[in-house]
Amino acid sequence: MNEFEWLRQTRDLNQPHAPQRDLWAGIAAQLEPRAPATRAPRAWLPMTAAAAMILIGLFLGTALLRAPTSLYDGTHLASDHGQRWKPRDPRLAGAAIEFQAADSEIRLALQQAPDAAFLRRIQQRTHVQQWRLQRYTQRAP
Repeated sequence: MNEFEWLRQTRDLNQPHAPQRDLWAGIAAQLEPRAPATRAPRAWLPMTAAAAMILIGLFLGTALLRAPTSLYDGTHLASDHGQRWKPRDPRLAGAAIEFQAADSEIRLALQQAPDAAFLRRIQQRTHVQQWRLQRYTQRAP
C-alpha cells in the first residue's frame, strides 16, 4: 500500500454517514437540568475553624517567645572592641586584619544608623566567622 492509496481511502471517508441509532435522546437527557444534591449539615466546620485558630495562636505565641535575640548587644560589643585577635600563625594575620577592618567599618555604620538591623546581622556574622577561625586555630596543631 502506498501513499496514493491512503489518500484515496481518506477521500472515501469524507462521505455522509448516518448514525446507527438516534443521538438526540442522549443529548436531550444531558441538557435537562438536574435537581441539586442536598448538602449534609456541617456542624463540625465551626469547631474545626476554632481549633485551627487556637493552634495558630499557640504556634505564633511560642514562636514569639522563642524569638532569637542578638548575641551582641551594645555593652557586649563595647567590651569586645578592646579585645583584638592576634593569631600566632602568620598565615592568619591577614584574616585578623580583615576582621578588624570589617568590625571598625560596621561600628562606624552603626554609629550613623544605630537602629539598622541588617548592620547588626552583618556584625554578628562577622563575629561568628572570626570566632570559628579562632576555634580552628586552637584545634590546629
